[in-house]
Amino acid sequence: MTAKSETADDLLAVLTWQQQMGIDETLVDDPVSAATVTLRDILAPHQAPVRQPATSADSLPVSGTVTPQEQTPALDKASPPPSSGTGQLTAIASIAALKGALQDFDQCALKYTASNMVFSDGNEGARLMVISDVPGREEDRIGLPLIGAAGQLFDRMLASIGLSRADVYITSLLPWRPPGNRTPTSEEMALLLPWLYRHIQLAAPEYVLVLGGGPAKALIPDAGSILKIRGKWTEIEFGDGIERQVMASLHPEYLLRSPAQKRLAWTDLLALADKIL
Repeated sequence: MTAKSETADDLLAVLTWQQQMGIDETLVDDPVSAATVTLRDILAPHQAPVRQPATSADSLPVSGTVTPQEQTPALDKASPPPSSGTGQLTAIASIAALKGALQDFDQCALKYTASNMVFSDGNEGARLMVISDVPGREEDRIGLPLIGAAGQLFDRMLASIGLSRADVYITSLLPWRPPGNRTPTSEEMALLLPWLYRHIQLAAPEYVLVLGGGPAKALIPDAGSILKIRGKWTEIEFGDGIERQVMASLHPEYLLRSPAQKRLAWTDLLALADKIL
């Protein structure tokens, strides 16, 4: 977002959001001009590093299954990737190919109860990847992650630190909505988490923002309560030998139900901005 593109309504919306979140500090000490490098500039899409596709299943997630309800190993160590049983994933060398392969994947029953596959939104080359919870009703209907009322709130959250959806890359914990918004089973997680790991590998972000308790417990070691681990950075290796900076925060859907927690979300956004800057 640049000063030239901002309207009075845009600025008022961001200010209202910040006031609702109880903001009492700024990102910088002194005013800066529109010509100054912004957080959006720093998070601008980049050329992902070229890596040779793995040639064996050894480079894919290889250990036990994880569900959003289960505890994962110690917080200061990387979470053991899940078991895949799909060695073909190592041969997939692009995000477009991964999406096509997932559309053809017939081994998960969720595919047949969902209306649409929810794969991604935003910019594939962004330095920040956002992983939301399993798709809800609106996401299932449209086929995009983080939309509806929660998505609008998320957009305002991004705008509060000078970003838009075009500056980040968004996906969901699972590509299909469980019937009735039920919790995914351990079998479903075992089938689909390897696809998320490969998605992260191919997107090659420098930073990963995990929204909600379900994704946090599935991806972050010893996650525990989202309220306890939110706002803290940890390094996680997603099966490709590269440690990435990962932070959990509160899901916008939760903030809609618990508006008093918006202040915590703002603190997390400050931590994100501080890390990137």
